[in-house]
Amino acid sequence: MVLRQIPYFWWHSIFSCILSLIVKLIALIPTLIMQQIIDKWIPNADLKMISYSIIVFCFIPIISTVMAAVYRYYLALICRKTGLFLSIKGFSNLIYQPVSYFDKSNSSELASYCRGEAMRYVSFWLMDIPQLIASIISGIIVFLYLYKLNWIIALILLLYIPFSFFPSNYFAKKVQSLTKRIVENNAKMNQIINDSFKSIKFIKALLLEKYQIEKLKSVNEDSVSIWSKVALYDNMSGIWVDNLSDSLFIGVMFGIISYLIVLGKNSIGQLVVVLNYCRKLLEVFKQLIYTNYGFKTQLGEFNKLFSILNMPCVNEDNGKKFTFNNNIYFNNVTFAYEEDRGNVLKELNLKINKGEWVGIVGASGSGKTTIFDLLLKFYTYQSGMITVDNQDINGIDVLSLRRKITKVSQDIFLFPGTIRENLMLANLEASQEDIENAIDLASLNTLIDKLPDGLETEIGENGLVLSGGERQRLALAQGLLRKSEIILLDEVTANIDRESEREIRIALKKIMQSRNLTIISISHRIDFLQDADRIIELDGGQIKGDTTYEKYITQ
Repeated sequence: MVLRQIPYFWWHSIFSCILSLIVKLIALIPTLIMQQIIDKWIPNADLKMISYSIIVFCFIPIISTVMAAVYRYYLALICRKTGLFLSIKGFSNLIYQPVSYFDKSNSSELASYCRGEAMRYVSFWLMDIPQLIASIISGIIVFLYLYKLNWIIALILLLYIPFSFFPSNYFAKKVQSLTKRIVENNAKMNQIINDSFKSIKFIKALLLEKYQIEKLKSVNEDSVSIWSKVALYDNMSGIWVDNLSDSLFIGVMFGIISYLIVLGKNSIGQLVVVLNYCRKLLEVFKQLIYTNYGFKTQLGEFNKLFSILNMPCVNEDNGKKFTFNNNIYFNNVTFAYEEDRGNVLKELNLKINKGEWVGIVGASGSGKTTIFDLLLKFYTYQSGMITVDNQDINGIDVLSLRRKITKVSQDIFLFPGTIRENLMLANLEASQEDIENAIDLASLNTLIDKLPDGLETEIGENGLVLSGGERQRLALAQGLLRKSEIILLDEVTANIDRESEREIRIALKKIMQSRNLTIISISHRIDFLQDADRIIELDGGQIKGDTTYEKYITQ
């Protein structure tokens, strides 16, 4: 499934296999030349053929080296490019998942998984596997030649495979499970580090520095203990295959061919061929064993990346285009984030007319923000129906809907960069006049004027160089800059002084009148809703009251 996502994978694989096979076949020629020199040209004292043979013998490694260099350079570029492609594909699959997917996911862990060094995975399939196939083909040729020289030697060499493979495969399975744990621990360490830096003020205020360090050390120590086991199995596999098996079979082959030379059944030149080709055949067997070992290791290392790459990429660009001319209607809507936590909304009935300013109040957990989440299609309700102009919201293209609805929340996120860059994220086509109008409406003029670099001021990670109120006004300016038909305000005045709140409220009223804007506003500050057409009071996921500002404050 993952391999099918790699562009031109099979073409690159076939080309890699052909090039590798050519290099390996060329490498077989010098041994045959040595046999001719020893068995034929030296006994005949043919200096001319010896000279020619030596020239060819020396020239072949040059050709082989050049071809190998071109081969590796070409595939290194392809593997790097394809590895980056898979990393971006993993990020793309993640970012298009529904909001509910992220509710219980750790952001830094996900980042660690989708940033996995996919180049090594691609290299395995575009270099290691084609080289293995080429080696097997050249190995078959070598085996047949050895079989022709002496079938006993050839068949004894085949015993190398089970003798080396089964112990190595056992070690590989152990390493596979251990590698999974290492990858998971690396992701956990990234999460701890990122969380610590993001919440540095909180950590310092509660004196949690030592706690975070110990938490990181605990995970790190577990990784070190796992790595020690991986190193042990790696060494045991290498010692078994390279030292014991290799030396044992080469020694046996040398003994057998020496015995046959004494009996006069083979020549010294054939001894050279057998020893060289035996080593080449054993190299093929070892490559097969190590490829299997590497494959199992990669299954453990890239297990999370595979699951991300195989995730269905949610296509949200479907359904009818969003149009809003009359009203939005919540008809007996029931919703729960998780069934075992109970319903947040309970058969909610709410109508919002175009051009209205509807305020929503209620205790925490009464379902205020959930209304916004459902309108933006972050979640799907369990029963009932939400309609826009009598059209089921589930049948409306979500991209079209989110272009027409803007949410401004008290939970603000700003990207590292300048004030202008953050404003432009809301509307990439915004003019300077649009930006200035949004700044004016959000009461950001004073801040911009006093900054030395004005709109080009760098605000740091999540706007940390700004105060809470300044960040809130910047977020509001972003929302106004989008020029949406509907704006959702979630406690946008929570960090703003009373005078700024009054200015924003008056500005919103003017915008409503000029653009026929619909506002749905959650606020604990009831005075911010004094220009609202209606105030909806929620209690336990149901409407407790539908009134006006004047009536609400006299209750």
